[in-house]
This record gives sequence, C-alpha cells and structure tokens, in this order.
Amino acid sequence: MPNIDLLEPTVLRGVVEKLTTPETLPLSSALPKTPYPFPTVTWDVIKGSRQIARPNVPNSEAHIVPRLGVSQESASFVYVREKKVFEPPTLHWLRAPGSVENTQNAENAVLREVNDLNQRVDNFVEWSCWQALTGTLTFNYPDVQATVDYKIPNSHKPTVGETWATATPPKIVADVRAWTRLISKDARVPATDAWLTGVTMDRIFNSFAANGAANALAGQLLSDRMKDQYYSTGTLPGFLGLDWHVVESFYDTTNGVATSYVADDALFLTNLKSGRAMEIMEGPTADDEAPANFTGKFSKTWKEKDPSARQCLIEYNFLPVITRPEQLVYVADVAPG
Repeated sequence: MPNIDLLEPTVLRGVVEKLTTPETLPLSSALPKTPYPFPTVTWDVIKGSRQIARPNVPNSEAHIVPRLGVSQESASFVYVREKKVFEPPTLHWLRAPGSVENTQNAENAVLREVNDLNQRVDNFVEWSCWQALTGTLTFNYPDVQATVDYKIPNSHKPTVGETWATATPPKIVADVRAWTRLISKDARVPATDAWLTGVTMDRIFNSFAANGAANALAGQLLSDRMKDQYYSTGTLPGFLGLDWHVVESFYDTTNGVATSYVADDALFLTNLKSGRAMEIMEGPTADDEAPANFTGKFSKTWKEKDPSARQCLIEYNFLPVITRPEQLVYVADVAPG
C-alpha cells in the first residue's frame, strides 16, 4: 500500500474539515454558523413585540401593523491566520518506505500539530464568543486593535445589591428572578439558560446548605436529587426555571497561565435558542489559493526549498454577532468586595 502524505493539500484539507469544535468549548460548539461572503459583517439588531391584534369592523380594510424594531450594526471580521513548519526528518518518515513504526510516529506527529493548530483557532473563537456576551469584544495586540460593541442595554448588565458570598437563599432567588423577568419583559421570550463557573455554583450551594434548616425555600428549590444530578453531570436543569451550565473550560495565555473562559463569580442568563439570538458569521477567505467565495476554515500547505521544509496553514475569518441583545443578562460579579 502506498504511503499517504498527510501534508498534501487535498489530504490536509480533508483532515481539517473533519475536525469539529469539541464539546469542551460549550458556547461556540452550540452556536449556529452562517456563511457571509462579504468583507464586512452587517447584521440586524431586532427588538421583539408582544402586542396583541385588535378587532376590525366586518368587511373593513385590515389594520397596518408596524414592522418590528430593527437597527443595523456592522464590523469587520476577525482574521485568524497561523501556520506550522515541518522539517525534513518528519517529512522523510512520512514518505520513505521502511519502518512502519517510524512512519506511524511521523504521521502521529503531523496529526498532533495540525490538531493543535486547529485547536488554537477554536479556542480563540470560544474566547471571542464569551467576550461578546459581556457586551464588547476587544482586541489589543501590537498589530490589531479593535472593539465591537454589541449594544447590550445597561439594564441588562446589573450589579448585585448584596454579595452572594454571604447572601441567603431568598436574596439569590430574588436576584435571579428579577433578571429572568427582565429578559421576559424586554425580549418577549423567557430566559432558558444560566452559565457560570463551579466557584459561582458553589456559592449558591453553600448559601442553600447553610440556611436550609432555617429556610424551607432552600430545600424546596434545590433538592438533593438536583444536587446529585449536578455533581454527576455538571448541569443543573430546572433550577429556578433555568438550565444551569457549569463552564469548566480553560485556555492558556501567552504566559502559559490557565484561564477560564468565564470569570469566577460572573453569571450569564440567556435565551440563545429563540430567533438565532447569537451566531457566528463566517467570512470569505482572503487567501488567493482558496476556492471562489470560500467561507469557513481554509487550510493549505506548500514546500520551501531552502531550507527544505513544508509549511501548514489554517485561516479562519469569523465574527460572533448578537441579533437580540435583550435576550441575555450579564452580571460581572455576584460576590463583590
């Protein structure tokens, strides 16, 4: 059987296309992705309506109903382009007949590096999506400085009156219910999900455990069965009418520091399921070797003759967009002080 060169363009492209966003990146893996073959993204910001119809006189002209409130926002795509270099020893064992073990080791080395290149892009997309949910996506690099404002109303970025570090269950319940009512009132749809870290969830559990004997509400709202499900699955469905998702995903900074995508003591309440409230727009590839109007991840390889090497590149142009900003609430810190 002839050796398959993993660094041949068609083979590499097939490998990259089969790599999916892992479930350990919970936000970007759940969002819909939309091709957008233009250099600048323009999207509608939609304000819903729950007005009721009114009756007509028989055989009269229909009432004209105003269109939904829509404004437009625009921004440039986030442009990601990274590559890796494979030197002659790896290339030799990929092509030369001989030791099956050496060939397999070389193939594994290439696959690891290609997967790492792809993972770096996926990690950056996930980080960008969480930043967008805070209301602004900001890049401050030596060669790239930009900010996208998602027009989340200030009322949907509340602060707590009493820290959850010492709050009783009724206070926590009152906060959450006030924020879910805010989404229902302004967005005309109910909140469905809560996103937080294990540190924040522990604050809720600790409050309910410390006050359970004195407060019947605690035991009614957070049963032992629900706790058991959380500890076994990492999710808490149905608590206060929401599905609670504990985000324990991390990325490494340039200094090698493991950092959570969601800050400890931050809380997001959302309904991202109704009306495609948030999605990832995929822009056109800028590389002139890409097919016409290509969107999504693009990969290619090429040979360098001196010094001899093969380079592997992945490019991805994307932008998270929020079309219904009133369908979320972002609390930066539930335990200030």
